[in-house]
Amino acid sequence: MSVDPHDDGAEELGSEAVGQAAGLVPEQRRQSPVVRLIGFARGSWRELQRVHWPDRRQVMQMTGVVLGFVIVAGAFLGVADLISQHLVKLILK
Repeated sequence: MSVDPHDDGAEELGSEAVGQAAGLVPEQRRQSPVVRLIGFARGSWRELQRVHWPDRRQVMQMTGVVLGFVIVAGAFLGVADLISQHLVKLILK
């Protein structure tokens, strides 16, 4: 008898047992969409209250870093474009 390491034995269980093992709620016990939406909104609000929001100085520093990176990347891509444009013109002559 060989053992398949990828075999989880799900075919031996009934569909309800597989659903419970996966953490799924059977159809008759599922909450209404309104109750689920309210629970989602409350959970989202709790998470937003735990977020550490940056102050103005941190936002300005991060914005400067992003703008600096965009300028450097734009300059690099512009130079690369000019070089490749000249190379293509030389090849096509």
